[in-house]
Amino acid sequence: MAPTITFGKVCNRIFSQIDLLGPAEPKFTVFICKIIHAFSLLVGKRFDYRHSTMYAKACARLFSKKLEGKNYDLIISPAGVAYIGYLKTKTPKVLVLDRTIAGTINYHNIFKKLWKFSEQQSINTDKVAMHNCELIVFSSKWAADIAIKEYKLPKEKTLVIPFGANMDVLPSAEYVFANRKPQACNLLLVGTYWENKGADIALNAMNELVKMGFDAKLTVCGCTPPEEIKNERLTIIPFINKNTEEGRKKLEELFLSHTFFILPTRFDCTPIVYCEASAYALPILSANTGGVAGHISEGKNGFLIDYNDTGKAYAQKISDILSEKGAYELLCKTTREEYDKHLNWSKWSESFKETVKKLLNN
Repeated sequence: MAPTITFGKVCNRIFSQIDLLGPAEPKFTVFICKIIHAFSLLVGKRFDYRHSTMYAKACARLFSKKLEGKNYDLIISPAGVAYIGYLKTKTPKVLVLDRTIAGTINYHNIFKKLWKFSEQQSINTDKVAMHNCELIVFSSKWAADIAIKEYKLPKEKTLVIPFGANMDVLPSAEYVFANRKPQACNLLLVGTYWENKGADIALNAMNELVKMGFDAKLTVCGCTPPEEIKNERLTIIPFINKNTEEGRKKLEELFLSHTFFILPTRFDCTPIVYCEASAYALPILSANTGGVAGHISEGKNGFLIDYNDTGKAYAQKISDILSEKGAYELLCKTTREEYDKHLNWSKWSESFKETVKKLLNN
């Protein structure tokens, strides 16, 4: 039983029949693009070929051929702006995104140090794709607002629905509250890159809590710290494969045994791990950046902390909650409620299906 859930599985819950036309790529164009990118790296620049005009138009030719002789009611492209940007068809098209390229240029690492022409092409491909679709579903208001402002995208073409957890099987609320046994003041961070996820800030927060008199500890799962970082209160779990039953159980143990989920992320569009933490009634403290606010309801399943904070505000917020009688227990309860009400794929599917019905009827 593999716990990860794909977008295809989500669509299977909504539609009676689905044909997967991808993943597929124009191989020769990719070969040329990779050569350009390799030479770019030699001079300290980057070529975002997956959103280049050359690549997007080649994708349009590729998928036009795949669509020949087919009669579909709807075309859905998750995160595939290049696939759908120049695609000409009478079939209604829907994009599902967690960001705009205009909003991630010089924000996310993969969109830094781009050639100016590459930056312009990437933004244009993004913009063209959105205007070429009948509906764009965003995972956060942050992403939708940028598209409306920067791309002059009509607001009526946008829909904001939070994504769900990246696990196929999640426990009931009854199971969660019967098995949650958080220890003292244990903080959990799950992420793949130490610096990108702000693990050093999380470590500072733990140290601040210790100064305040809390028996605080930090578990970091998914990445390793720089060699010089040593702390007896820090536990490192380099990797857990949640596609295995053993890995799923291990992750569940972590979610159930910790007091707070902390992620001072330096950049994020949609941290789906917030949905998973919420499912396990584990309150979240996150840096206020990018699209994270789309998955955190302030005071309900967590709190947004100033991006520039180095750990003290995280520690103070935790201290305030743990020091107020009944506050933590109530926060755990509302955290799970946020998952049940908003942060799951069933709710996403309901909202999406309703909107698509209206789109097709028009």
